[in-house]
Amino acid sequence: MSAEANTMITQNPDTSTPAPSNGTSLLGSHPKPFDGNRENAKEFMRSFKHWWHLNNEKAAFNIPYKHIALCISYIIGRKVEDWADAQQEAMDERVSLSYNWLNEALWNKFEKAFNNTYMDLAEGVRANKDLQELHMKDGDIDMYIATFKKLLKFASYKEDEQGALKMFKTGLPARLNVRIINNHQTIPATLEEWIDAAY
Repeated sequence: MSAEANTMITQNPDTSTPAPSNGTSLLGSHPKPFDGNRENAKEFMRSFKHWWHLNNEKAAFNIPYKHIALCISYIIGRKVEDWADAQQEAMDERVSLSYNWLNEALWNKFEKAFNNTYMDLAEGVRANKDLQELHMKDGDIDMYIATFKKLLKFASYKEDEQGALKMFKTGLPARLNVRIINNHQTIPATLEEWIDAAY
């Protein structure tokens, strides 16, 4: 390859994806860039955190300022570039005033801003609807409990709320409800007690 061709390649990088942050020294796969599609926001942040935890001892991740900057580098596209630039500027301003690069509050503020802006606001509504329609299938109590607890979290219910307990009992087969009531001198009063009794 000629020197001229090599120079052209060097000067015209692919701008559709971020440049590698630390060569090949980072473990695992980096997250797919986030372009502002709210449906992908949760998966983007989840993927970034998995990558972060895998590389927690690396400088790119154990310094809050750096791992925020790295995360911002994967927020790409016309719909998000202004927001990403604003977050970098806000972080730099915090550092210039009172924060240092190691302050975990930098990440907390960034993550809160991301969640408030891009997380799917309808997630809680959908989870609540799915909870009300959830029923145990094929006698698989483990799957029912795992799904119920996951939806409960997304719907922002607390396990000790009466509404949560009512939905759990409603999703159990009628025969299982009857068996639990008949086999206990004292009817279970909490979600965990009902879960234990359902086995």
